[in-house]
Amino acid sequence: MFNCSAMLHPRVQHTSMLRPALLRTLLCSVSALVLSLSATATAAGTAAVGPVTIQQGTIKDSKMLQQQVSQQVSRLMQQQQIPGMAVAVLWQGKPYLYSFGLADQQAGTPVSADTLFEIGSVTKTFNGLLSAVALSRAEFSLDDPVSKHWPALNGKQWQPITMRHLATYTTGGLPLFLPKTVQDKPALLQYLQQWQPTQPAGTFRLYANASIGLFGHLAAQPSGLSYTDALQQRVLQPLGLQHTYTKVPAAALPQYAVGYNEGKPVRNTPGILSAEAGGMVASVRDLASYVQAYLQSSQQADPHLRAAFSLTQQRYASSGAMYQGLGWEMLDMPVQLKDLQAVTAPEFVAGTPAQLLQPAGQAKPGAWVHKTGPTAGFAAYVAFIPSQQVGIVLLANKRYPNALRVELAQQILTALAAK
Repeated sequence: MFNCSAMLHPRVQHTSMLRPALLRTLLCSVSALVLSLSATATAAGTAAVGPVTIQQGTIKDSKMLQQQVSQQVSRLMQQQQIPGMAVAVLWQGKPYLYSFGLADQQAGTPVSADTLFEIGSVTKTFNGLLSAVALSRAEFSLDDPVSKHWPALNGKQWQPITMRHLATYTTGGLPLFLPKTVQDKPALLQYLQQWQPTQPAGTFRLYANASIGLFGHLAAQPSGLSYTDALQQRVLQPLGLQHTYTKVPAAALPQYAVGYNEGKPVRNTPGILSAEAGGMVASVRDLASYVQAYLQSSQQADPHLRAAFSLTQQRYASSGAMYQGLGWEMLDMPVQLKDLQAVTAPEFVAGTPAQLLQPAGQAKPGAWVHKTGPTAGFAAYVAFIPSQQVGIVLLANKRYPNALRVELAQQILTALAAK
């Protein structure tokens, strides 16, 4: 694992001539410069700013993988002025973890594999997996009317809306963000009772925290557990994810990175449905294990969890080149960068025509499965290709464009793919 603190000479690590924070800051600045120079030298004959092109199947060993990841990530960090990043690459059944830069610029704390990052909408994939466990247990059906699980939503506008519509963002207009005045369940109910769709259910996809957040909340109710308890007992504990949280406990706060927005420190403020839709925090080590569990799902002992891995990747709706799973989004392989960028572009998120698929399409091993996840001061991206047994996790403590995240991921995963 690359970590800027590991580059210190042992004699320098114990010097008392510099304050630790300043020493770490100087170290990481030098590390970033070394990586930047290395990337420029490797890309001789190309512009100093721009992607390093890697051809399919060119990475042959872990040393070459580390070199390519370091070059690509250091260049991205330089371009986007990202303080710190943590990266995991899943390849040949094994996770490779890399850390770059600073988790906290003021304190000079380096990023490590255990640094906690806000993962934004990657949270939705945990929601999808938990809900799929409930589906496997026959605790609810995607064709259940929403009113079956929240009888107070009995207005005319809610009568045609099912759990499937919530899961696929096709309710007809639930918003990306709830009003700031909606801070508890009574306020949420009041808002939902007054809300009116702008499109017929099932015809238009409008990406919405409110939609999938409500889906996960209601899907967990038949278990008799709160959403967070159900997530802990049915997903996090069985997968051994000990550093993945809906709320960071006090003991883990020292590992929580500081996010940056225009140079100012910022962290997410939890709100209603944030545990279900965008408020989780995790380490790259845990997310690598999470992706590995998907790639090796047949080895999962719990039959409901094993079935849930497949259920999340079934195709419940389509929009453009994208198929909507439970939390995850899928594109057919071979995937084109332009298609990845199109389905993660702001224009696509803002709303596109959609079609429900009934029955749902089966999960396809030869698919690009992914999810983006920004917050005000963080950026996350997770992708994997089951048939190739490769995956990637990108975590940063600064928000930067989705287009650059998917480009970096495609470059690295394409380089790992078999000829």
